[in-house]
Amino acid sequence: MKIATNQTTILGHWLQASRLKFLPQGIMPILLAGAVAHSEGIFKPFYFIITLLAASAVQIGLTMFSDTLDFAYGTDRKKIGAKNPFSGGSGVLTSGIIASKQILIAIFILYLLALLLAIYLALEVDIGVLWIAVIGAVISIFYSAKPFRFAYHGLGELMMFLGYGLVLTTWGYFVHSIQLNYVILLIGAIPGFLMWTMILINEIPDYEEDRAADKKNIVYRIGPKHTKNLFIASLVGLYIYITTLISLGVIPPYCTLAFLGLPLAFKAAAVANRYYLDPLKIIPANRFMIFTYSLTMTTIIIGFLI
Repeated sequence: MKIATNQTTILGHWLQASRLKFLPQGIMPILLAGAVAHSEGIFKPFYFIITLLAASAVQIGLTMFSDTLDFAYGTDRKKIGAKNPFSGGSGVLTSGIIASKQILIAIFILYLLALLLAIYLALEVDIGVLWIAVIGAVISIFYSAKPFRFAYHGLGELMMFLGYGLVLTTWGYFVHSIQLNYVILLIGAIPGFLMWTMILINEIPDYEEDRAADKKNIVYRIGPKHTKNLFIASLVGLYIYITTLISLGVIPPYCTLAFLGLPLAFKAAAVANRYYLDPLKIIPANRFMIFTYSLTMTTIIIGFLI
């Protein structure tokens, strides 16, 4: 019984390190790309599964890698219970639950798995698969790592827009179509905008820590109040953008289902507007934004499948 309990505890610690609540941001663009391919009659189920596995490995690996570097740079030093669970790191390193060496081994395995899957797809489909994957890898690795450290030089939010929007969506689409077009880029901007808003709301509670560590992201540069205003404006812009794509016929009319996420977006905006200076009271806004992302993306995907 004790062995089973210990194994359960260890598994729980690794699940905590994986931060699976953020996994949808890594796989939803692939699901969207698959839905677009299905609507065009070019969907390839096996390649879809491979890209989904690779994207999942990269998402979990990136989460652990960013946590490790933030811990090493001194950006993330709060222990579990003293922090907003939706911002900062997982807390496993600051609390000493898992050693840095163990995390690094896990990161290596995850990125190696993603690389092998990308090489397989390149051999089976087209070399273009690998080139797009390389762009994604550069964004993923150098988001926090030297020498570029995008997140520390005011480029992290833009890189997340590109990586979790355009790059992942086009990569997921390319394995079916073996070509790219401006339409898939326009569609890929939807998860990109959603990721942009999530990054903004998640950075606000970390303002003091990021400032102390000289992490020059948007909230560092313009302050919590203006970041909150930018977050709300970005939410409005997101749904205007979706409306525009529907009006232009870029995405199907059924994608109006995405507006089911509006009540959650309003709640996120309301909480952020009131509690942007309180890292703990703003937690519901972080939670509402995760639900907004998942619901908006799910309904857009359904819109392509109907």
